[in-house]
Amino acid sequence: MSAAHYLIFGDLHGRILPAFKLAALWEREFGVALDGLLQVGDLGYFPDPTRLDKATARHAAADPLELGATLIARPNREADQILRAEDGSAPTLWFTAGNHEDFTILGELERGGSRRNASFAVDAYDRVRCVRDGQVETLPGGLRVGALWGIDDQAPNARRKTPDRGRIKEPSVSALACRAFDALLSHDSPRDAVLSGSGSEGISDLLVLAGPAFAFFGHYGSRFGQIHHVPGATQVYELAGFEMRRDGSCAEAGSVGLLSWGDDARTFEYLDASWLRRFTRHNWRHR
Repeated sequence: MSAAHYLIFGDLHGRILPAFKLAALWEREFGVALDGLLQVGDLGYFPDPTRLDKATARHAAADPLELGATLIARPNREADQILRAEDGSAPTLWFTAGNHEDFTILGELERGGSRRNASFAVDAYDRVRCVRDGQVETLPGGLRVGALWGIDDQAPNARRKTPDRGRIKEPSVSALACRAFDALLSHDSPRDAVLSGSGSEGISDLLVLAGPAFAFFGHYGSRFGQIHHVPGATQVYELAGFEMRRDGSCAEAGSVGLLSWGDDARTFEYLDASWLRRFTRHNWRHR
């Protein structure tokens, strides 16, 4: 079986259409079709700009890219050009929920979706899908992806003021511990993986119990890299935020990576930083 290929993005905070444009550029330049896109939470899903949380409202006041979810919630010309590609080949993006999302609207969409599906659409194009908390979605190409919503609220240095649906739930951890899957998408890290006293013991336990081949998370800003000091055999990777704020407003190093999955190829590597630097908040619409 030939390998399937997926681009994985760090925190987007509304930069949803830029992520799709970068994926299309990568496919075009490298001549490889993507089987899907993955994202590790803080998609910035606020389709109603009157309902932003405080942090998102503060950033959006200076950066309209934070409001990108409004461009996928209803059909519009800009999204049409990106998500309705001429050949119909725009890949689907699957994401887990972080702590900066509109959980009320996510909950309404989740209840409105078929319970037989492990994910549900959050856009007008069925190109952006949220994997249900504690569920496993099988992607085109055969990759099985498990999702945990939210961040830890139990660690000594955990954030306490987080919406209830933005907190990691023990039943969701337990549900995944009984399932077979290949890659975990979480927003938070295993306990102490990035910062001492932060991260989730539940994620640490899950990686040992379920033993997925890969685990991916974001949440910690511009940091990125493989995390080696985690129990178990899972390869754990941190993704930097894809926000196009630093280094000349270009896509940040470590904010996107390529997962290849097949019988003979099960690898992950970050996209080349020099290639990412060519993709900026000033030129992304024209790439």
